[in-house]
Amino acid sequence: MPQKVSFDMPRPLLPRLEACAPYPVDALGEVLGGAANAIISAVQVPDALAAQSVLAAAAMAAQPHANVVRGGQEIPLSIFCLSVGESGDRKSSADRIALSAHHSHQNRLVSEFARTVKEHRDATDVFQRCRAAVLGRRGEPDTLLAELAKLKEPKNPPSPFVLCVEPTLEGLHKSFLHGHPSQGFFSDEGGQFLGGHSFRPENMLKTVSGLSRMWDGEPITRTRAKEGENASRSGCRLSAHLLIQPAVAQEVLTSRVLLGQGFLARFLVAWPESLSGHRLYRDADPTKDPRLICYWQRMNDLLTLACPLNATGDLAPPPLHLEREALSAWIKMHDEVEVSLGRGGDLLEIKPTAAKAAENALRIAGVFAITEGSSSITRPLVERAAMLMRWYLEEALRVLHPIKIDTHLIEAQKLFEWLCARDWQQFYGRDLQRLGPRFARKSAAYRNQLLRVLVEHRMLTATGNTLCINPLASPR
Repeated sequence: MPQKVSFDMPRPLLPRLEACAPYPVDALGEVLGGAANAIISAVQVPDALAAQSVLAAAAMAAQPHANVVRGGQEIPLSIFCLSVGESGDRKSSADRIALSAHHSHQNRLVSEFARTVKEHRDATDVFQRCRAAVLGRRGEPDTLLAELAKLKEPKNPPSPFVLCVEPTLEGLHKSFLHGHPSQGFFSDEGGQFLGGHSFRPENMLKTVSGLSRMWDGEPITRTRAKEGENASRSGCRLSAHLLIQPAVAQEVLTSRVLLGQGFLARFLVAWPESLSGHRLYRDADPTKDPRLICYWQRMNDLLTLACPLNATGDLAPPPLHLEREALSAWIKMHDEVEVSLGRGGDLLEIKPTAAKAAENALRIAGVFAITEGSSSITRPLVERAAMLMRWYLEEALRVLHPIKIDTHLIEAQKLFEWLCARDWQQFYGRDLQRLGPRFARKSAAYRNQLLRVLVEHRMLTATGNTLCINPLASPR
């Protein structure tokens, strides 16, 4: 009879973080908070994951309709969110519900685009015929030019896509230059974007800089050597929500480039504890929840509301002012954060993030105002936004500056997750050199080092040259 194999309990490769504080969902307000609570109940996801999905979705719907004005400065309502969750934490399900109205809106735009393209083609044919007829006449050049000026060349219909999943910076710029001025970048596999073409060493700085400028609301300018490919557009707005897994998060949150360029400082980060093991079956139909129905209707109203454009066709969001008491409440929060950035201050460790906290609070308050139909930013809106920002600052202290982790441990965790995802229950180390992930094929010595780490932590067992996944460590 074959000998029964026993497995020892594995030792975690990455240190456990202290527990995440409860997210102040009620501060989101009746519409957004109600939607978040409905998602928490129906999908059984951590409160922070549901709240992040709802807040980012609301920001995309609200961002074309106002700029917060403070001290003469116009501040966009765009919000960038980054959520960390393990595989199987249902973060995709939460995001799908939060973006239900957004996907329906994009589907309508795609359907309309097919009709608009035909109309544009017919109009272009008529224009070309009329133009040829004028040019075929005899007459003075000035007369002909005057007749040509009366003809209006049809504009190309805008690209119908307002939601992108895994763009390159160039693709995103092109989408804005030839499409709608307000878009959203939502990805439940943010690791593919952060580990893909756009974030290769030769592209990372350009991508980070470009996305940061879009958060700032700067104009998009495309300059190319090829004739006809130069273009510029002002007023574009982008909100984002990237969902990534813990192994990717360890790399992203400790990246010198992302930290040094202030890219991560623009994100509202959440890394809640998994609810796995506590999600007993619950018979819930989110499509019938009145809280979500109300939320979807409000999102649809904002998404289908015509975007305010200026004479050149660029987005021109109207000003959204702070009431006097609201400004006083915001100044109080701003000064509290600033004092905490001084020598020995509580927020000194997360200085770049804390330095943008006051502006992020204004953006959130602006999203609340537009979502709730307020013509100005009131004191309660600022106080609710400040409550959320205090949570985000505490969360940043918890996750953005953890204890330094050995790079080999991070890479070993990535390799183990890769092995589990592809069900490599039993294999030889040399198989990785041919079929394994790129980062594990740097050299045979590096591959063996990662495997030794996994064996030492009892994630793998070794019998001669054969390696096996410890079922006690597998997420299955």
